[in-house]
Amino acid sequence: MTDLELLQNLEAWVANLGEDTKILRKALDSDGISRDAKKYLLGGLSYMLRKVDIIPDYLGGIGVLDDAAVMRVSAKLAVEAGMPNAGEGIKKLISEDEMTRLLFDNLYDGFVSYVKRLPEERIRNRNADHILDEAGCMDQFDRELEDEIRGYTAKPLGQNDRTIREFRSFIKSKVR
Repeated sequence: MTDLELLQNLEAWVANLGEDTKILRKALDSDGISRDAKKYLLGGLSYMLRKVDIIPDYLGGIGVLDDAAVMRVSAKLAVEAGMPNAGEGIKKLISEDEMTRLLFDNLYDGFVSYVKRLPEERIRNRNADHILDEAGCMDQFDRELEDEIRGYTAKPLGQNDRTIREFRSFIKSKVR
């Protein structure tokens, strides 16, 4: 697959970011889900609330491509950690792992390691354990996610070879 073909496929990630966020949030309530699986999902969802992340969201389509990739890796890690009743939405996100690998190329393993650390990171003064354990924290988290989704408008990815190079340059500078 050429970089331009990859970009065309990734347009759906950018367009569906709000729906993908809802899929991860719904999965938190799935039957039989382990605490570790919940933490991976919360890490991925919390990443959505960061304004300055690996690629700042204000950079248009490319700025949320990292968010979309975090969701897919978080879903995969959650299923591996114990989500026996993963829904179709989660399965679809996981099925796009090959595209994630193509996007990240030789940086994929470093990116997965980065996503594995997200549940422990404090984003908006809380991490996954706080969200799960503190009274009212999940409700506040849900309100913030809803606000983020409501305010999201998809912007197109650039359709040239430079777009993938720029993406990988951002990733390389922040993910080890």
